[in-house]
Amino acid sequence: MVSKPNIRIEWSAQCRPYPQHGWPPQAAGFLNTQSLTQALRALPHYFSVQPLYLGECTEDIWLRPSENAHEAADFGETVFVRDVLLCLDGKAVVWARSMCAADSQRWRELLDCGTQPLGERLFDGSLPLQRSPFEFCNTVPENVSVPQQPAQAVLAKPTVLASQKRTSTVFRRPLAARRSWFDWSGETLGLVECFLPGLPDFLRR
Repeated sequence: MVSKPNIRIEWSAQCRPYPQHGWPPQAAGFLNTQSLTQALRALPHYFSVQPLYLGECTEDIWLRPSENAHEAADFGETVFVRDVLLCLDGKAVVWARSMCAADSQRWRELLDCGTQPLGERLFDGSLPLQRSPFEFCNTVPENVSVPQQPAQAVLAKPTVLASQKRTSTVFRRPLAARRSWFDWSGETLGLVECFLPGLPDFLRR
């Protein structure tokens, strides 16, 4: 069993894209959009998905319960995750993790979608899904970083800490993050989306 990192991320119902982080005035509307896939595709840039990892994991800091936040689902010690980068013109702008219980067959099958955006499946209206309200981390702790290297091959295992360096893989601290949960007939999917430093420039153009 892998011990969980001793890091606590604070979540809030309020979205506050601080200007000192580089966010333009229109950022709040973008960060509150239901489908980031649709929002990114609406920008005048080439959108793509870079898969990083698909498989089981025993370590996650993003979907734990926190004060003044939604009570996160208890997925158990071992979970199934899909980590991807959402890119514009080949540059990573969002790191996203989808997570479900290891024995959730329906979510596991849905997550095994390669370079297809998960948002296409979640928001096409074909599934009886209910989504929780968004929770926001407006300032990510300094000791937290995520992969930001869309040209790299699939990582050996998911990573969230800057201290866990990998050869030729670039890690950076996100500007902010949001999370939510989807219910599918009693089975839960957790989704966290981390906004990377390159995103504000695309929103200004």
